[in-house]
Amino acid sequence: MTAVGHARLRAGAAPRPGAAAHRRGRRLAPPKRGLLLLVCVGGALLLGGCAARGARGLRAVTAAELLDGLAARRTAVTSLRARARLRSGLSGLWTREALLVRRPDAVRIDVLSPFGLALAVGVQGALLWAYPPREATRYEGVASAANLTRFLGAPIEVPDVVDLLLGVPPARLPVGPPALSATREGEYRLTLPLAAGAQTIWFAGDTLAVRRAEETRDGAVALTVAFDDYRDGFPHLVDVGAGSGTGARLAYEAVEPNAPVDAALFAPPPAARVLPLEAAPSPEGQ
Repeated sequence: MTAVGHARLRAGAAPRPGAAAHRRGRRLAPPKRGLLLLVCVGGALLLGGCAARGARGLRAVTAAELLDGLAARRTAVTSLRARARLRSGLSGLWTREALLVRRPDAVRIDVLSPFGLALAVGVQGALLWAYPPREATRYEGVASAANLTRFLGAPIEVPDVVDLLLGVPPARLPVGPPALSATREGEYRLTLPLAAGAQTIWFAGDTLAVRRAEETRDGAVALTVAFDDYRDGFPHLVDVGAGSGTGARLAYEAVEPNAPVDAALFAPPPAARVLPLEAAPSPEGQ
């Protein structure tokens, strides 16, 4: 302590605050450059590390955990018996339907009218068939993407139809690591690079339920999907849109996940005439 400091103590005055620290400042304070580097490294770890935390209220999660959750949902629900309302086509009219779904490649949709069955459409493996009872004619052909697009209005394959009706986005095989980020709306955005484009899936930040998905192919939007009105973990509202502008909304009224569904129900019904699928009239409004 300096003579001035001793004199201040003898006079009853406290030493000036920070005097000693001022002398030792160079030894105690970390170098500014090192501090800046430490902050930058810490920030990089927080932003690009294993878990994305995003805005307040989001659950910490990784891309792998989100993908594992989707795979678990696909495994957990393998069949469905349901009644629903469908709105599609240019007319925008609602129709009532009864649906049967069974993984991996079986679907049956019965379009109902006040007088009974108006049209039945089914997929069983590689076979796609359509049966309007009043015509006593069955149309059948290959369950190709072109035929499914014609009848369903979206460029999807049979497994995609099964996934969508069971409440999950179509399964895709990424060609690179996924990218995960948090949005300002409190959602997680997961992007999977594909061979000819990308699939982006948005998850609710709190429940991690799938909210919507979008696929791009060759730089253009090819498919959009939205899921809403979750009850007991199953979405009761599904919106599907195609890059061409066509779309459909499916509103489930009653669902029975994992219902026992006989495989024979997906077989084409007997008919007096059997014609190729190309001879079938296009669905109304398509």
